[in-house]
Amino acid sequence: MTRTFTYADFVQYGEQHGVTHYLPEAIVQDPSRHQETLAYGQVREYALCQGVTLLHTDMHFLVPYHAQSRVQEAYSFAMLLNGQLRIGRERSPLQTVGPACGINTSYRNERMQTHYLPGMRLAALDVLVDQTQIEQNAYTERLLPILDAAPPTFAVAEQDDAFLDNVRLQLQMAQDDSVGPLIYEALGLQLLARVRAAPSAPAEWQNNDRLSRQDHERLGALREYIHREPWQLHTIRSMSQFTGMGESALRKKFQLKFNTSIMACVKEYRLQMAQRYLEQGESVEKVAMLAGYRHSSNFSTAFKRRFGVNPRRW
Repeated sequence: MTRTFTYADFVQYGEQHGVTHYLPEAIVQDPSRHQETLAYGQVREYALCQGVTLLHTDMHFLVPYHAQSRVQEAYSFAMLLNGQLRIGRERSPLQTVGPACGINTSYRNERMQTHYLPGMRLAALDVLVDQTQIEQNAYTERLLPILDAAPPTFAVAEQDDAFLDNVRLQLQMAQDDSVGPLIYEALGLQLLARVRAAPSAPAEWQNNDRLSRQDHERLGALREYIHREPWQLHTIRSMSQFTGMGESALRKKFQLKFNTSIMACVKEYRLQMAQRYLEQGESVEKVAMLAGYRHSSNFSTAFKRRFGVNPRRW
């Protein structure tokens, strides 16, 4: 259920999870504004076991602020589902992280800081591990080897769209209260397992010097825009204007970053949109038009090639 969050809520959350929230001074210094709505959305918590908690947050922030960790002997394994944030070590340059990126953090050696932007919808899954609270039992014995493989400090894993799509599908299923706890437990374990599989993948702009940090940020914003509004008339020209890149450079850099062509990306997100509309009972002809196809026969061919079934039977 969607709820509002005030200054008092941010303070309470910070005390609970070892985080200091730095909100605008005009709000902090004025007690009459401590009940003002600063954000709204949902925060769900699920305890995998003593000391290991899964957080599913989906928030709209109305004011800018940043947060700084205070905890030690703790880990955080997160995946951003929607939006962007700036994160990094204390007194170090921040990295912009977008959807489908994993964020692995060890709080042993240093404090972390995260910056949030107003007007941003931010959704994430985060497994929080407090090693001081973990109890030794058969369940945690299976988790400890994964924690031992965690990076010794801060790392941003490479983008994984396939995993993100899978997570979003499971979160839709988790809305059914009869299976929600099982699905949240499974998601938490999947995030931990990914740490073991790729414990210290560096940030993308560090392992590919052919793209600048600004390139990564602009291309990430473009893909998020395509994903959010696939029905728009996305042309090379309009996307070139969106990113401020030349058309040829945009094609090459998009391919380099995402290992797919920019128009293939547009097509994929339109077909995913079509899939959702068909599930809602819309006609094939209407969905084909929304997906940018002039003829429903061409849409049917593309849809069957992608999903293995005729859209009329979906």
